[in-house]
Amino acid sequence: MTPAALQALRARLAQVKQDAYREPSRRGRRDGADKGQIRPGKTEVVVHLTDHTLATGTGVLRAEGIGPLLAAQLSELVGYGPYVVKPVIDLNDAVSVNAYEIPTRIRERVKLIHPVELFPYGTRETTNTIDLDHIEPYDPLGPPGQTSTANLAPLGRFGHRVKTHARGWSVRRVDDRTIEWTTPHGFTFHVGPTGTRRVDPVRRAASPRRIT
Repeated sequence: MTPAALQALRARLAQVKQDAYREPSRRGRRDGADKGQIRPGKTEVVVHLTDHTLATGTGVLRAEGIGPLLAAQLSELVGYGPYVVKPVIDLNDAVSVNAYEIPTRIRERVKLIHPVELFPYGTRETTNTIDLDHIEPYDPLGPPGQTSTANLAPLGRFGHRVKTHARGWSVRRVDDRTIEWTTPHGFTFHVGPTGTRRVDPVRRAASPRRIT
């Protein structure tokens, strides 16, 4: 962006934020009586737009779950309550922490990378409450960065328990989007963006393993 465009973008953001706090909340008023402040519910709206649209307030944007809108309609969509502007998430970035707990920034990335759980033939949508399992089990005495976007897989509770407690199951990562499951009976499945695919043992033995 040029310096002038960057300055316009900052001014636009400042104006949007100022407008959000300038308009008093009227949700708590009825028939002229002040019912007091009502804490608004938390709603997340994901909006895709260019820096030019954000800076000028003109053009078209797209809201997930809603569709295309004119930039002028953004204030109607957001309303006048306080809001948070988050940066764009680059799914090519490998993000990790040196702890067992999974922070929100990593959970959001895993959710976007894997919209559906990675258990064979699993159908559960990856929500904010789904289990995120360490593909390579977490070792408190192990190396740093074990909790990472590359070592987490969304699993429903059943799939999580099978991987953790059932005997004879093994799991390994094939690539950035796919993991491989081997059952106690010797069946092998690759689970990734296109769903679940059974792998022929001969082809699996001939294919090179991913080196990490």
